[in-house]
Amino acid sequence: MIAENEVLGIREMEGNEQDLGIFLKWMTDPETMKYWEGMTKHYDYEMVLEEYQEAQKEQVAQCLILYGQKPIGYCQFCVLDARSYEVPQEEYDRYVSPGGLVYGIDMFLGETEYRDRGIGSESLKLLCGALFSKYHADVILIDPKVHNARAIGCYHKSGFRDYFVVPQREEQDGILHDSLIMGLRRVRTLHFAEPESHR
Repeated sequence: MIAENEVLGIREMEGNEQDLGIFLKWMTDPETMKYWEGMTKHYDYEMVLEEYQEAQKEQVAQCLILYGQKPIGYCQFCVLDARSYEVPQEEYDRYVSPGGLVYGIDMFLGETEYRDRGIGSESLKLLCGALFSKYHADVILIDPKVHNARAIGCYHKSGFRDYFVVPQREEQDGILHDSLIMGLRRVRTLHFAEPESHR
C-alpha cells in the first residue's frame, strides 16, 4: 500500500485482468476521456496492457485509488526533470532548487458518483503526503490542461500553486493544448535546540 487513511487508500496497480479491466472501464468513459486522453482515442484491453507495460519500463508507478476497498480512481507518479517533463529549463529552475528531488503526478476519479464530493482533493493530499514522507520528494508537479477547471480547482484546494504555462504542450483530439504547471513544495520544519537550564 502506497498510502491509506480511515477511508481512502492508494495501492499499486497490478498487471492482471481485474485491475486492467477496471482501468479499461474508465478509459472508455467519455466523462473521463474528455480530460484525460481525448474523445478520438479508443481503448481496448490490448492498448491498456501495452501502456501499463510501457509505464513499468519507464518506472512510472501506476496506482488505484480506493474508497474503502472499492477502486474509484487512478493516479501515477514518477521522478522527473525539465527535459523528461517537456518544460523550459529556465522556468523549471525558477521553482526547483539544484539537486531537488521532483515527482510528477497525474490522477483522476473514474467513478463519477465520487466526483464533486471533496474525495479528489483528499486523495491528492494522501498521495502527496506519501511522496513527501516515504519518497522524500522536495517538489511535486502536476500539469492539467488550462481548460480543465475542475482539476485545477481540486489542485488549488490541495495546496498546489500555479507555476507557469507551457503553450501547446499536449496534443488531444488533434489540437495542441496549453498546460498549466502547478507545484507543491515540501514544508520544512525548523528544529530549535532546547535552551540550557540555568540553576
